Amino acid sequence: MKSEHVPTGIPGLDDLLGGGYPRGRVILITGGPGSGKTTMSLQFLIDGVERFDERGVFVSLEESKYHLFNEMANFGWDLEKFEKKNQLAIVDASPLRQISKEKKENELQLEADQKDVKIRGPEFSIQALSTIIRNYTRVTRATRIVIDPITSLSFQFPDPQQRRIATIDLLDFLMSMGTTNLVTSEMGTQFGNSPTQREIPAEEYLCHGVIVLHTSHVSGRGAVTALEIEKMRETKHDRQLHPYSITEKGLKVETERFLG
Repeated sequence: MKSEHVPTGIPGLDDLLGGGYPRGRVILITGGPGSGKTTMSLQFLIDGVERFDERGVFVSLEESKYHLFNEMANFGWDLEKFEKKNQLAIVDASPLRQISKEKKENELQLEADQKDVKIRGPEFSIQALSTIIRNYTRVTRATRIVIDPITSLSFQFPDPQQRRIATIDLLDFLMSMGTTNLVTSEMGTQFGNSPTQREIPAEEYLCHGVIVLHTSHVSGRGAVTALEIEKMRETKHDRQLHPYSITEKGLKVETERFLG
């Protein structure tokens, strides 16, 4: 049976994917800082609202809602408007901010009681996060979900085995939702001078599709960016590197090959 595709909202990318992301799957967007991961994932949600009346949930594990609203306004995207219309839910679920908040509360209590209190962050539960996402999805009747970035889980689960289990649990939950899902992550450590030689983290094996946003430095041209569809199950796709740019309207992918 032929897989149904969901348009990505990224000019040029659907052509490389045979129509878009496979519906109901989990796709990983990975790249370095500033490569456009958050922009790309929000562009997917906004395109869903504006063109297909498909609502979305965006879960931030890093940026505050305030900063997200301001940054995305640069592309002409009024996230607050979409949220007020119940077309998008923007969820600030950063474990780091929760830890910081509790740490400050504990420090104030320590000063008041003059006791040797051990400061700890709260238990960050994948089950609790999943419940929050499920509730927002139900309220908005969302068919698209973004989690940005799952790399933040490494701060809460420093043990590699615990982090792997947490990642598997989160991805399994998304797969059970029936929604089309994007998760973002920071790119693994690169080896040598080639941007395509790097450490492959567990989530790249677990997701149905992986899109890599490469940034490299070319003599005489400075920093150049290229997109690679590393894998995409259930659909034929282009596996070559293609230039992309971040414009005033979001990401745009060129259909010609990246020549370096």
